[in-house]
Amino acid sequence: MSFIGNQSTVETIIDKKTYTGDGISTVYGIRYYSTNVDVYLNGLKKRNIDDYTVDTNGTFITFVTAPSNGESIDLTGINEITDLARSSYTRETFTATAGQIQFNLTNNISGSDKINVYNNGFRLSEPDVTIDYGNNTINLTVVSIVNDIVAVEIIMPGFRSANHNSRGEKAYHPMFSTPNIINNDINIPYDENAMMIGPLTINSTITIAGTLTII
Repeated sequence: MSFIGNQSTVETIIDKKTYTGDGISTVYGIRYYSTNVDVYLNGLKKRNIDDYTVDTNGTFITFVTAPSNGESIDLTGINEITDLARSSYTRETFTATAGQIQFNLTNNISGSDKINVYNNGFRLSEPDVTIDYGNNTINLTVVSIVNDIVAVEIIMPGFRSANHNSRGEKAYHPMFSTPNIINNDINIPYDENAMMIGPLTINSTITIAGTLTII
């Protein structure tokens, strides 16, 4: 989607779940924020409060009346995620000495998606400049004149909060919390390790192919 002006500071993801009523169950798991969940019963959209209520933690909805056996339940929830997933941008500016061709960067560029180099406001491209990722330097083909302004834009790929440790940074968490009631089905693949913090009330199906640890 294109934006006019500044990009939105948040992104959204969609969670979709389909269930079949049994005439007894009223609670069905779905992830959403606030009241941003759409509930359909046999293809007909239901109304919040009149037909169902939402969970303040955004993990399930509760029907006022249990759907009948065999009825089709379709849930669509919208979640906000932080803008940590967006690319990060840094800029370094140098004032060249006479004859200087190499500029040492303080930011690590080994994982950069894109690097733009400007000399006195003009963007350089190959073969006017080479980028040495191993030594973290920018090298000009033509020597600089004294007081030339060389600017380097560094764009790093973004990351999601769920995998921020993959950047090799230390992460300090003053608190980590999980819900004490699990209403949505969970699948743990064979190549994943999962952890839950108890005590827990589980009202759904947990399929474990990998490892699950409950503390």
